Amino acid sequence: MRKRAPLQAPSQTLRMKIRNKQKWQRSLSVIIDNQKWLAYLILAPVVILIFFMAYFPAIQSFRFSLMYYNTRLPERIHFVGLNNYVRILKDPLFLEALKRTVYFVVIAVGMILGIALAFSLVLNKSFKGRSILRALVIVPWAIPPVINGFMWKWLLSGDFGFLNGILYQFGLISSYKPWLKDPFMALNWATLTFVWRFTPFVTILLLGALQSIPLELYDSAKVDGAGARSCLWHITLPLLRPMLTIALIIIMIFAFTVFDEIYTLTGLDPATKTLMMYGYELAFEKGRFGIGSALAYVIGIFMFLITYSYIKSIYREVKY
Repeated sequence: MRKRAPLQAPSQTLRMKIRNKQKWQRSLSVIIDNQKWLAYLILAPVVILIFFMAYFPAIQSFRFSLMYYNTRLPERIHFVGLNNYVRILKDPLFLEALKRTVYFVVIAVGMILGIALAFSLVLNKSFKGRSILRALVIVPWAIPPVINGFMWKWLLSGDFGFLNGILYQFGLISSYKPWLKDPFMALNWATLTFVWRFTPFVTILLLGALQSIPLELYDSAKVDGAGARSCLWHITLPLLRPMLTIALIIIMIFAFTVFDEIYTLTGLDPATKTLMMYGYELAFEKGRFGIGSALAYVIGIFMFLITYSYIKSIYREVKY
C-alpha cells in the first residue's frame, strides 16, 4: 500500500498572503457594516469624476487668469497676478458687452416670467384638450439650443426667410428685409430666440407650484366675496413667490451664460456680442486664455453677487 506524503508547512510568503487577504476581508467587512463608510465608498467614484470634470478645469482656468497666457505666443507665458482682471474691467469692449448682456437679461427675465405665468395660470384650469396643450408647450424646450438658433436664423433670413415670406404675402412689406443686419433688431431677435426656448421650462415650474396650492384657500376666499383678481394678488402670487424666485435665478444664470443660440444666429456679430460671446472670442478666436479666463471669473462673481443679494432681500418662506 502506497504511503501518503506528509503535509508540508506553508511557506512564509504563502502565510503572509493569507494574512493579508484575511486583513482585507476584515477591513471590507467593517466598511460594509459601517453605513457611514459604505456611503463614502459608494460616492467616491462620483466625487472623483465630478472633481476632474468640473473643479479641476475651474482650478486650471483660475490659474490661467493669473497669467499672461496667449497660445500664439507660448514663449511669453508668465505670471501677472490680478493684472488680467484690471485690464478686463478697463476694457471698453467689456463695458459694451456688459451693457448688451444686462439688456438681454432684463428683457429675457421680464418676458419669460410674464409669459410663463400667464401660460401656467391657463394650463392650471380644467378644459378640454388641456393635456394636449401641456404637451405642446414643452416642445420648444425639447429642441437643442443649436437647432433652435439655426431654426430662427432660417426664419429671419433676409433672402428666403419664413417671416419675410409671410409678411410679403400679406402685403405688409414691399421687399424682403435683413432682420439680423440691424444691430438693435439683431439683439432683440436673439433675446426672443432665448425667450421662446426657455419659457416652457419656467411654465412647467410655475404650473407645478400652482398645483401644490390647496384649493381650500380659493374656496374660502370666494365665500368671503373675493373675485378672481383678489385671489390672484392675495393668494396665488404670494404663494408662488418661492418658485418665482427660483425661476428668476435660473433664468438669470442661463441668460447670462447663453451662447449656442446667439452664436448660431449671428455668430460673433458686434451687435449681439454679450459677455459670454466676448469671452469666447478672447479665449478661442484670439488665443488669449489668460484674459479670457479672467473674464469668465468676473462673470461668475457678478452672477453670484446678484443671486446672493436677491435671495437675501426677497426670498421668504411661505407656509400654508
